[in-house]
Amino acid sequence: MAKERVLIGSPVRERACVLRAFLISLKSVEHEGFDIDYIFIDDNDSEVSGKLLADFKRDGSSVTVLPSVKGIAAEDSALRKETQLVRVAGYRNRIIRYAMQNDYDAVFLVDSDLIVHPELVEYLRAAKKGVISELFWAKSNAGHSSGPNAWLMEERAPNSDKRNAALYKKEADRRKRQFADRLKVSGVYEAGGLGSCTYIDRASMEGGIRFVPARDPAQQEEALFFCIRSGSMDIPLFVDTTYPAYHIHGEKDLEGALDYIRSSRGNTLQFPVKRKQIGRGVNGKAKLPPPGRKASDRKDGNRE
Repeated sequence: MAKERVLIGSPVRERACVLRAFLISLKSVEHEGFDIDYIFIDDNDSEVSGKLLADFKRDGSSVTVLPSVKGIAAEDSALRKETQLVRVAGYRNRIIRYAMQNDYDAVFLVDSDLIVHPELVEYLRAAKKGVISELFWAKSNAGHSSGPNAWLMEERAPNSDKRNAALYKKEADRRKRQFADRLKVSGVYEAGGLGSCTYIDRASMEGGIRFVPARDPAQQEEALFFCIRSGSMDIPLFVDTTYPAYHIHGEKDLEGALDYIRSSRGNTLQFPVKRKQIGRGVNGKAKLPPPGRKASDRKDGNRE
């Protein structure tokens, strides 16, 4: 029987120093029992970053680099942000189409400012969920956590009066905080929308899973965020919190990213779980932590 094949894909528009760390991380991804290939969409302005992608190789894996589609730059900053979201959504969907056209069994979509644990793809594949993201806590310009890459999808408040709208928003905010708190405990949770770092199996791709820029109906302002939406309500979305990815927001985060890479390679990782507490598994790999492990049991360099 032929091995299953997983395609790791990323649209890349990244500073060279961050991209180097990202590529080191991808080269360390383990894949026992299945094959992996890589695809990148080169949206870089930097020639150095473009060369890093062109030079990326891994024995036993094919690497495909596709050119980006350059659009007209928008003058308005809000419009420019929206245009960027739409373009990146198109790139991710292009990777999904490529995976389907080339008979891959699954695709793992990951942003180029994330560092992933070597065992993550194996773990998400073994979870047997059609669509599942690994948690990461995005950082803001101030260096603080600006929230997780998974959301509840709230319904829009009825257009009645301001008092009812305010009460609705207050309750929606409470549910949002409650959901974020749940994500600080190791486990798998159903979500309404997901960001990047997402594993999608073949059946879900064929079922119409696509990335779209969407407006958060829980917010009074029309703030755009990026999520994955299913073309069918029959495809549930999940987020796992066992192996949170490390988010590089700026160059100040690079030291922590490289520490993460070194410790995970040596199986001495103290982020996100304490290995010595959960023992060793088959083939010397760490056993998965039991459900319910609290955030206090993890050394998480991404959360405040």
